[in-house]
Amino acid sequence: MTKDEEDLSEELRKRNGGDNPSQIALEEARLRFQEESERRNSVESKMGTILTVDAIIVSVVGLFENLTFLLIGAMAVALISVIIGIHGLRVRDYHTPGKDIDDYLQYIDDTPQPIRRKLMIAYMTSISGNEHTDDPEKFFKGNRTKNDEKYRNLRLCQYLTLASLGLILLHSALTLFC
Repeated sequence: MTKDEEDLSEELRKRNGGDNPSQIALEEARLRFQEESERRNSVESKMGTILTVDAIIVSVVGLFENLTFLLIGAMAVALISVIIGIHGLRVRDYHTPGKDIDDYLQYIDDTPQPIRRKLMIAYMTSISGNEHTDDPEKFFKGNRTKNDEKYRNLRLCQYLTLASLGLILLHSALTLFC
């Protein structure tokens, strides 16, 4: 490590409360929360790419003069993939710790330790949700579960898009060789 990196590391350690275990745990919770946010952005980007490919498939199939059952099937499969993809991209309420200013104002008179504990709980609850409660009024899905659902939709869209491309290739092969 260079001298500048060591100075920066020391400055960050001082600013973050040294090697305080509760501060380290809070920082880890922030990092996990950030990872879930990046996962969401990643899956939404990939889903957008799949939707673009499906739109191209539908457009290309529409150019064929002779629409056979294989081509109509390819178009239908691509359209199903589009519907699932749009459903996966719908706007959802992602939980963030301390949404309201009041959530932060309550910490003004507290010492650092209780603040870290409350923030840690808020971060972890945002990530994992409150899915194990028996009280339906308190139940909510965590960001991880919402992202997992998006990834399942993405995987399904990928399979459907591949099936659609396979049908188009099968149609082309049959037309070429028959």
